[in-house]
Amino acid sequence: MVHEYFSDRELGKKEMNSEEIEDSVYDGIIAVYKKFLKNFSLEFPNTCPDNEMVCGTDVQLLNAAIKAQIPNMETPVNVRWDGDNEIDKYSLLDFVEFCYSKIVDINESDWHSYYKHHHIFFPGSENDKEKFRSEVNQIFQRNGIVFYLDKDGVVKRKLPTQLDAVLQNLNVRSKDKDLNELVNAAVDNIRKPMEFDRRIALEKIWDAFERLKTFYNPSNKKASVLTLTKNIAAGTSQFDVLLDNEFRALTTIGNEYQIRHFEQGKIKITTMKQVDYLFYRMISLIDLCMESVNTEQ
Repeated sequence: MVHEYFSDRELGKKEMNSEEIEDSVYDGIIAVYKKFLKNFSLEFPNTCPDNEMVCGTDVQLLNAAIKAQIPNMETPVNVRWDGDNEIDKYSLLDFVEFCYSKIVDINESDWHSYYKHHHIFFPGSENDKEKFRSEVNQIFQRNGIVFYLDKDGVVKRKLPTQLDAVLQNLNVRSKDKDLNELVNAAVDNIRKPMEFDRRIALEKIWDAFERLKTFYNPSNKKASVLTLTKNIAAGTSQFDVLLDNEFRALTTIGNEYQIRHFEQGKIKITTMKQVDYLFYRMISLIDLCMESVNTEQ
């Protein structure tokens, strides 16, 4: 387990809302990588001249593999100490995933006095993977960075609290499998670090919205939406009118902004904050609608 610092205990953990990777964060992650260097020795072994037993990691081979898999990663991998070149954050996040996938537990024994090294054995457990993950995530957290390495080995993005709460409670189980797949694809992509994936998430959730509007009557979208809004309103006065206005507003946004349509004249969405806002607004409506359509079996 990583150490919990006094300031975290006393003041609470820093809000994770930044996507910028500074030199200090880059260097901290490289320091963690260096700490676990011997844990790469199963796939990139350095062997003993006497008996060819594994005694360490062949760093040259490891760097070659890193460069081949992550072309924009600086190799040999070292701390930058306020390097001149701009950090490629996506390469660094790819590097974190690469390391997690290659790290294995090791046992060091059989001290070889002549060559002054231990021979290395591999117990088959994965404790050091979790240690690596915890230490990397603590660096992200201590610096207020939204990224984190999940247990599946994939770097994901911590969502704004309100959006995350909606997604945690979202129940997608309608009889329309295409609708379900569109919503689930959108949710998966909005958590990813890359801007491209998050724009895909926005497109998918708008596609889901258009699909949802035809749920009750595929041949008559207007009648289908009327049925849907009345079901959701559940007799609450004027709530169906409120929903109808929201349906119209989101339809207009989808038509006028570069979400599903990219012809000249469409309004470009310029920041990821705007993507998050639009996604949150749409997923809130879909979350409300899903309770109604989930009951239609």
